[in-house]
Amino acid sequence: MATEQGICKNCGSLLMVNSNDELCECVFCDCVFPSAEAIEIYKNPDGVEFPNLPQPKREAKAVRHVVTPVFEDVVEKAVKVDTAQNKETKKVEKLFEISPDDIKTPKKVKLTVWITTAVCILIILGISIPLSLIRTKHNTEMGDNMAACIEKSGLSVSSEVEDGYSVGYKIYGQNNNKLELVSTKDVEKDQVVKAFDSFCEMRGEEYGYKADDGAHYYKGVVVTVYAPNGKFTIEGSKNGAGVDQVEFTEPAKEESESTK
Repeated sequence: MATEQGICKNCGSLLMVNSNDELCECVFCDCVFPSAEAIEIYKNPDGVEFPNLPQPKREAKAVRHVVTPVFEDVVEKAVKVDTAQNKETKKVEKLFEISPDDIKTPKKVKLTVWITTAVCILIILGISIPLSLIRTKHNTEMGDNMAACIEKSGLSVSSEVEDGYSVGYKIYGQNNNKLELVSTKDVEKDQVVKAFDSFCEMRGEEYGYKADDGAHYYKGVVVTVYAPNGKFTIEGSKNGAGVDQVEFTEPAKEESESTK
């Protein structure tokens, strides 16, 4: 028996072939084919494609044409498996590719997130809605008393309400602590101070604040008066002791044609 090296024409595995035997058999894919063809492929493997097709199942009593197999990892002329694979019949698994199925969130985690989110929303609504209703109630009642507040200041400001909106004033802020007034006549600084004091008094009565509680009675309160002679802004001092000063902004003067 003359033993020679050969290559399987089906899967490309390296084999030991008995050259005296007409046929040889691949121990890897069970392909039976001429020994001479296996030897020739080994000698000239360039350009040979291996179909890697499934072989028919052989009977147990069938004649075997097997010689000692030689594994690919110890032979230099072994053919790489990936070049021998038929793309139409076999797909190579991408071991490190992550699919959407691999990162799906478990149902329990999703349920927990949904419940937590719903609880947080309910808590926020439970806090914000009552506060908003309370602020609106105070705002409405303060608006009903604005006529007396404006009268004490001596300002020419309308306290009328049209279509649900006040004409000459606006009360706003998180704690209804800001007031804007529009005067139809020129304003003096002492009138602005009176308007500030009058507004703080009205707001204090509405919220239950006392004058000696400066942190609530004065602090954060801002009154702005718009008048033909300029804009006046007065704000409660940071220490709640009253008023620091009145800021005044002169109205912008339009240039005449002769000065341009």
